Amino acid sequence: MGERMRALDWSATSLGPAEAWPQSLRSALSICLGSGFPIAIYWGADLALLYNDAWSPIPGEKHPWVLGRPAHEAWPEIWDTIGPLFQHVMATGEATRSKDALLPMQRHGYTEECYFDYTFSPIRSEDGGVGGIFNAVLETTYRVIGERRERFLQLLSERVAPRSRRVEEVCAAAAEAFETAAYDAPFAAIYLFDAETKTATLAGLAGLADGSPHAPRIIDLAQAGQDSTP
Repeated sequence: MGERMRALDWSATSLGPAEAWPQSLRSALSICLGSGFPIAIYWGADLALLYNDAWSPIPGEKHPWVLGRPAHEAWPEIWDTIGPLFQHVMATGEATRSKDALLPMQRHGYTEECYFDYTFSPIRSEDGGVGGIFNAVLETTYRVIGERRERFLQLLSERVAPRSRRVEEVCAAAAEAFETAAYDAPFAAIYLFDAETKTATLAGLAGLADGSPHAPRIIDLAQAGQDSTP
């Protein structure tokens, strides 16, 4: 990232030529580039973005396009969440901390469910005011989603574990468990197969309205097998 920054024409950005940058920005950037922890700096009135190598995977395919861009251009999809935090730090000089915060980013061409532990801390300029923001961040997406799915699987196993109940009751209990897992299983339709009649009968439903065409009460599997309609 240091090489990228040296090669960038900063005169075309709001920060202006690098040789004219204030010492406060230079010092913060030196700490940023020398750190192995993901760190970004947002500087100036439009919060122009600078960051180190460890932070570069966070914007995904937006890297390195986001380098030197105003924060609202870099992150339009989450600006309603982080914009007020930036404004708070710049106006008050008070740091913010967010833990396992959901930020639905568009960094690979689609909206992702992303979670982060991050701080926005003020960087003081030469006049004592807030010149920019120091952003230390750690992505926790895989842990948050993994733990959530583990909790669901545990709940599901607990709901269907008792073997003394009728199979229809087990299916209904499983559907109730699926109702709690909308992020990972937006809908579920559980069917019981009758080998004699070659039909499947709906025994549990989650995430779909009763009577939905996507979950018919009975499916004629013999007819479905002959149907050539995709």
